Amino acid sequence: MTTSTMLSIVLVLQVSIIWQATWGEKIGCQPTEFKCSSGQCVDGGRYCDGNSDCFDGTDEPERCTNCNRTFYGLADLKYPLRLSERRSPTCTLSFVAAGGKYGDQIEITFLSFQIGTFDLDSSSCLRGYLEIEESGVSKYDKHTPRVRRRTKKKGNPRKKGVSLRAPSGSFCGPLIGQSATFYSTGDKVKLTVFVPPQGAAGQPLVPRLYLTYRFLSKTRVGHSAETVGKVVSGARCDRLLTNCHMKDCVIRSPNFPGFYLRNISCHYWIRQDSAPPGKTAQIEIFQDNDFKINVPSGHSNNDRYKPGTLTSDCAGDIVKIYDGRTNESPLLVEFCGAGPLPTIRSSGSDVLVKLISVASQTLANSRFELGVRIHFTKNSGNFLPTSEGCSVTVDGGKHPVGILRGPDHSVSSGTTCTYRVTGKKPNDKIWLYFASYHVPDLHPWTDREHCDAGKLEIIHPVPKLRHQHHHKYHKQQAVVLPTVDKIDAEMVLLETYCEKKSPRQCGHASDFTDLIPSRPCTFPEESYLSPGPEVILKMTFMSSTAIKGSGNPHFMARYEVVETTAYSEDILSNPCVISINSRDTMTGNMESPKNIFLYGRGGAKDLACKYELRGSPEQRVRVTVKQVYFSSSALCQTVYDPVVERHKCNVFHFGKFAVMNVTELWQDTRVFVGCICDSTEKFVLESLGHTMDVEFLVRNMGPRDDFRTFRFMLEYEFVSESNSCETISENRILSGSKGQLRLNLHSLQPFRCRWLLAAFPSRALYVTVNGRTFDAECKNKILFYNINNWEPYKVFCADNNHQEFFFTESWKQSSHRHFEPDLTFLEYIANEPGQFRVEWIEVTRSKPEVACLLECPELEACIGPDLACDGIRHCPVSGNDEIPERCDQFPFMTVAISSTAAVALVTFIIMGLLLRYRLVHASDKTVIPPPDMYRNDCKRSSSHKAPVR
Repeated sequence: MTTSTMLSIVLVLQVSIIWQATWGEKIGCQPTEFKCSSGQCVDGGRYCDGNSDCFDGTDEPERCTNCNRTFYGLADLKYPLRLSERRSPTCTLSFVAAGGKYGDQIEITFLSFQIGTFDLDSSSCLRGYLEIEESGVSKYDKHTPRVRRRTKKKGNPRKKGVSLRAPSGSFCGPLIGQSATFYSTGDKVKLTVFVPPQGAAGQPLVPRLYLTYRFLSKTRVGHSAETVGKVVSGARCDRLLTNCHMKDCVIRSPNFPGFYLRNISCHYWIRQDSAPPGKTAQIEIFQDNDFKINVPSGHSNNDRYKPGTLTSDCAGDIVKIYDGRTNESPLLVEFCGAGPLPTIRSSGSDVLVKLISVASQTLANSRFELGVRIHFTKNSGNFLPTSEGCSVTVDGGKHPVGILRGPDHSVSSGTTCTYRVTGKKPNDKIWLYFASYHVPDLHPWTDREHCDAGKLEIIHPVPKLRHQHHHKYHKQQAVVLPTVDKIDAEMVLLETYCEKKSPRQCGHASDFTDLIPSRPCTFPEESYLSPGPEVILKMTFMSSTAIKGSGNPHFMARYEVVETTAYSEDILSNPCVISINSRDTMTGNMESPKNIFLYGRGGAKDLACKYELRGSPEQRVRVTVKQVYFSSSALCQTVYDPVVERHKCNVFHFGKFAVMNVTELWQDTRVFVGCICDSTEKFVLESLGHTMDVEFLVRNMGPRDDFRTFRFMLEYEFVSESNSCETISENRILSGSKGQLRLNLHSLQPFRCRWLLAAFPSRALYVTVNGRTFDAECKNKILFYNINNWEPYKVFCADNNHQEFFFTESWKQSSHRHFEPDLTFLEYIANEPGQFRVEWIEVTRSKPEVACLLECPELEACIGPDLACDGIRHCPVSGNDEIPERCDQFPFMTVAISSTAAVALVTFIIMGLLLRYRLVHASDKTVIPPPDMYRNDCKRSSSHKAPVR
């Protein structure tokens, strides 16, 4: 430094001393300054700081102390303060923000701190403490000091000092971190340092305190009430935040961003008053920033938990989040420590966040800030919530299909959520498959199940009237649980899953919003089927894993009530057959089966179900089509055939299609009644016999096809048979070398009659019909069917003025029909009164190698010799069966046949009499039993046997 520079500095100092001496007393020092004896003004915090700031040294008098002083300062200027030697155990430092240019609030930053010691075991201060009080501190919610018991260490306990407690809480021990800052909420702050005198609590520590203080304006540190909530009257740190969907709400600890005080309890109520229609509001609490939460845990840095993370093992301060507005609401999570907070979601529109600070703690930047947002979830219409919290009960009759999910909100530890699905009928079953399942694994380094995070139980109550062979698809072990939720069953099938083992999952179902995959979930590999009409799921939350970031236990499953009937014990049996008898009911409804395993969504490609309707012999079956819906109706059309007066199906494409074939079993032969394949108007199908079969057939179903895409409803009725079809012969099966049917009709009601014309094997029928060729004006029709074909091969209009002749179909040359009987159905359909007449004779082809006994040359056929000379002309043109040459001869053939029959009859009678005679005489003898190879000598022999004759 040069000589000129030194002279300049001395000159400035002299001028300054002269100015202070001249004008200092007249102007005076600011309230924030200390006035030296020389009139010099220095910062008030420099008084008694161990350094002489006054030129005359008056700011450092002998045995001085800055205790029991009040400090002021200009806004936005930072003042240092060091605690010098004290004269009494208690030292008070007061800071006042005088307003205006002197600021409105106070910032105090502790740079060096060592007052007393903090005892972790008792959570108390020994040999000194610091107490911080704000103006209006009485408005804080004081509480009983929170002390957590700790496990005592082995060995002789070291004698410690007496615990020291301040009314407003205390800080002691060393400073944690490089600094700790406190921001007042008012304009006054009082620091009280207490160190007991020597001998009172062992050797006291020399207090060390160095800080800076600054006075701030409200515009710099103020927070909007809309953001941090409104202060609740009667308590300074209690706040209410409402309707945070319209604004960014935050929850901040008192004195944020500085540390909060000791021995306080603060409540933060978050409430959402409205939600869109059909949705429920949920509150989410979160913090993604790693540095905005620092709540002392009460443990040392190397004890119990990893630094930089949150924990629920808190011996010091603690933050609790309740799923409701009171302390009695379920506790979702409690935490302390430092680090980010994963999203905590409430179940409803109210949340309570509570901060509890212990009475004594080390000095650190203990603070937190939590974000708040509103989540609107869609109301679920599948469940009927009960009063058991997160438990739900599903009425399968009202909600046969639905999705079961684990709670989409946070759940308190020890909570068990129960999902009970019940069918409507005793024969119902529950089909269940899981699309996802997750339980956090807190021990990934081992394969052993701990079940300490969550547990899922699947309970299948077994009906009492069932047997074990009914459950061959269930691999579980049946256990007796007589006290499980009062289940009305003699045993249950129970499965338990935790973090290592998962239930059967149909993972590809999660790719679809309704959990119906393109490839159906298979059973039993990927799904469950209950043995009875009830299934129970229990999800138990063993411990809260929300703060660990590993997520809560969760699952998503789809259930479906499968309707079965008592006709089949095995739900997967094939074919599907339902029998209905008139002895049980005379009328009722038939519906498409509700068994999902019969359809595409249950894994089936084709469906075939038969409904058998059986009446008494004097009854007919009448079916009325009420409702039909097939998703494949565009590929098939139901048409009415006016000729046969039946409904038929025209299939345009044999891809995916569905039909209902209606047939009847008449005289042991299947006869077509009608067919349905699309949505048509109501019509009636009626059998001519007492049986009817309705076959429901679906082909090439897809994964989304079920009883909703293919459904129908038919009404059945057993009615008495009409007498309109009675003829001279009461038989409906007519056979012989000749025959005829005559019917006079007077009824105005439409009806249908049927007969079976049976010819001897290798013979055909030559039929004569009183009628004409069918035309559009025909009302009464005569139809002829081959027994193997549902389409008639001859149709005539009944007309006595015309006659038609034809051979039945067996007359055609066919090698495979040589030994088959000729069977022909004859149907008569009457829509108005009229007459009906049909005649026939048996015929065979004339062969050169075999001479005909009786031939009709015009027919080129042989007829039975018994038709000769019976007074009826059977050969229509030649009359060869009634010529005089034949009829005037002696009937050798007739006599021969009659004689042979008479001899055979007499022979049978004589043999019967001889056999009866032998049986009568043999009954008088006693049968000798075979010798007893294992005779018991002790048994008394019978003496009453009759002698052998």
